[in-house]
Amino acid sequence: MEQKKPLKENQLARLFLTVATLVTLVTMLVFAITQGTRNEATIAPDNDGIVSDSTQTQLESVRDIGEWEFLTVTDEELVDTTSSRLLASDKQLTRIYYGTLRLGINMDNMPSESVRLIGDTLDVLLPPIRLLDKDFIDETRTKSFHEVGTWDSSVRTALYEKAKRQMLRRCMTESNIQLAQQNAIDEVTLLFNTLGYDHVIVHF
Repeated sequence: MEQKKPLKENQLARLFLTVATLVTLVTMLVFAITQGTRNEATIAPDNDGIVSDSTQTQLESVRDIGEWEFLTVTDEELVDTTSSRLLASDKQLTRIYYGTLRLGINMDNMPSESVRLIGDTLDVLLPPIRLLDKDFIDETRTKSFHEVGTWDSSVRTALYEKAKRQMLRRCMTESNIQLAQQNAIDEVTLLFNTLGYDHVIVHF
């Protein structure tokens, strides 16, 4: 049987150097892998209720809309008054008033906290529906339907205010307010959908 010759000293030195190099490389590789794994571990922040800078910018552009009309109601009212005279026939005044009442909201009144991002859902709280213009009677269309006698401006002003109250009572009804709210929900939802929010909840 042939016996192996013993390794020479220079061969032993090269073998030792090779083994040491391999051990060093393996150690460095293991360290790099474990260190990289540590660096990759992250904790997702809780963003519920926090509006990002981009959302805040979009909200500012929505505020720039100002008054947003969601329902228009037209009305006409016939209002009259009479006044007795001792030695003459009674005075009579009947006037017809035309009005256009616009129901909506003022986007300027939306504070920042009215828009919240909850998960992937945008929650929007709108201010109450209100009458956008208090001067809704078109005085250029107002006309006297029947007029007997002479009337001063105070009487005409009283008839104007009476017609205004009648229009408010006839038009600012609960059903009209609910209709305006639903229109607002639909339109505001569509607006934020176009801004990139797929899930939007709008309420009052």
